Amino acid sequence: MFLIVILVVVAIFGEIIHRLNPWKKPEPAYEDLVAQIKQADWYQELSQDAACKEILENDPHVLAYYSGTYEAQRLLTQEGFQLGLIDYVKKQAQDKTSAPSTR
Repeated sequence: MFLIVILVVVAIFGEIIHRLNPWKKPEPAYEDLVAQIKQADWYQELSQDAACKEILENDPHVLAYYSGTYEAQRLLTQEGFQLGLIDYVKKQAQDKTSAPSTR
């Protein structure tokens, strides 16, 4: 029991020190990250296709790829995450263009 109390106290102090750290680099603004994403080469290439551009702008699953600061930073820095988004957008655009019209 005593060990659990000590661990809880250490965790609380650790969190306080982490939050008050004056040397911690501030996170970039979310709007700046989204602007960087939209200026990236792979995003520009996707947005040149009309079907892909519509998916990029309107699909809620695409918006979930950069719904927060963490996700946006991840999309900017991790090639695998970028490739996942690119594959999703291309697949959705292909499904949309190959779907038969409803008459």
